[in-house]
Amino acid sequence: MKNAQNVSIQTEFYKVLIIGSPGTGKSVFASTFPTPGFVFDFSGGIVLYRGLNFDYSQYAIAPQGWVQFESDFREVSKSVSQGEYETVIFDDTTGLIDLAMERALQLDPKRNAAGGPLWNVHYQMVRNLIEGKLRQLISMNCNIVVLSHMDVVKDDETGAILEVKPLMTGQLAIRMPGYFDEVYYTAVRKEGDKVKYMVQTISIGLKNARSRLSGKEGLLPHFVPNDYNEVMAYLTQPTKKKATK
Repeated sequence: MKNAQNVSIQTEFYKVLIIGSPGTGKSVFASTFPTPGFVFDFSGGIVLYRGLNFDYSQYAIAPQGWVQFESDFREVSKSVSQGEYETVIFDDTTGLIDLAMERALQLDPKRNAAGGPLWNVHYQMVRNLIEGKLRQLISMNCNIVVLSHMDVVKDDETGAILEVKPLMTGQLAIRMPGYFDEVYYTAVRKEGDKVKYMVQTISIGLKNARSRLSGKEGLLPHFVPNDYNEVMAYLTQPTKKKATK
């Protein structure tokens, strides 16, 4: 048996879900993680990793795209087990879900009256495909980064914001964050003529961010520059007093 006294930030891999609007630094943050790494590029954003030591694959949103993804996933999982990759990135969940839907429609060609997918059939299949792959991903012995766009739900009449969550199908928006120790939202701050890209690490307002690694000591500030090394600098100094906000 293992003992929790031997657990530290250094012994555990960093597994994080990053949620944010387009252009707020999600991929930039992912690109700062340790290399060599692998990027599953579901949305054509590999240019943001240019010049860095990341292998990658891209996928056409077509029935055979999921088959290719599963084949690549097996190869990457094997490479991780052999110590070849320090970080694996899913960029992003919108493309991943579209890929899974194409697979679901291939496996069961029934359609609704409008020619679209059936909620109780295809969307359930998509959830099963995605969650099955997430469980395998999280079990890898390396850093894991999954990127998701943000969904802002508003009242139809007043325009008031009711909810902020990952942009995902059905119950996935609720269930996916539960797979991760770290759930951050991206944030952009303007300070004079400068723009700073940050990640929010705790729940504020309707954005339900959290950090298990920050622990009861509160090692992380509420907002941290969106850089892996900046985050780890806080997390690896556990004896200091709580970080300033």
